[in-house]
Amino acid sequence: SVKVVTWNVDFNNNHEMERLNACLRHLERDVLGCKDGEAPAEPCVILLQEVKEQMIPHLLQDEWVRQHFMVTPKTKDKWPKDAYYGNITLVSRDLTVVKAQILHYGYSTMQRSALAVSIVMGVPESGGGGETVVCIVNTHLESLPAGADARPRQLQLCTRFLKQDWVQGGMVAGDMNAIGPSDAMITKEVGLRDAWRKGDETGFTWGYQGGGNFPPNRLDKMLF
Repeated sequence: SVKVVTWNVDFNNNHEMERLNACLRHLERDVLGCKDGEAPAEPCVILLQEVKEQMIPHLLQDEWVRQHFMVTPKTKDKWPKDAYYGNITLVSRDLTVVKAQILHYGYSTMQRSALAVSIVMGVPESGGGGETVVCIVNTHLESLPAGADARPRQLQLCTRFLKQDWVQGGMVAGDMNAIGPSDAMITKEVGLRDAWRKGDETGFTWGYQGGGNFPPNRLDKMLF
C-alpha cells in the first residue's frame, strides 16, 4: 500500500520558509509518525501545491526530504511560463517511479497545472499477484468563482493520465477549489469517485484560519 498526503502550503502568506518547515515537521512526526528523522513506516507520496520558487531550495535541502524522498520537479522550469508557484511531488525512495509528467492547463489565467507520477505497486495474490503501474496526479485547479468554467475541463484532463495504456488507474488529488454549487457534481461528471465518503464537516480542509473570503469547506480532495 501507499499513503498519499496532499497539502496546499499557501503562497499568499508571509514567512513561507517557516511555514514550509512547520509543514514538513508536521508531516514527518504527526502524520507519518517518523521518529528521529527516520523513513515513513510505509511508502508515501506527498503532494504539495502553491510552492513558491524561493521555497524549492529549502525543500530540497531539508535533511528528512533528502534522505527519504525523490522530488519532482526540482526547479520551476517545468512549471507553466510566468508561474511563481506550482506543484511539487515527493515520492518515497522505497517506490519505483516509472514516469513523471506535467500538463500545463492551456486555458488557465493562473498558470495552473497537473503533475503526474506513475509508480510500480504490487498486486495481492487474490488479484493474481505480480506488479502493476498506478498514476498519482497532483493538481491545483483554477481558483475563485471566475474559475468555475475552467475547473471541470481541467479535472477532465487529469483523468487522461489514469487512462494511459500502461497505467492501471490511480488517483487525482490536490486543491480542487470546490467553492461553489457547480463544483459538487464535477467529480461524478468526469468519471471519478471521492475517497471521502462521510460528506460531513470533519472532511473540511479550508476556512479555519480566519480572514478568508470563503467559509469552511472541503476545497481539497482525493479522487479515484
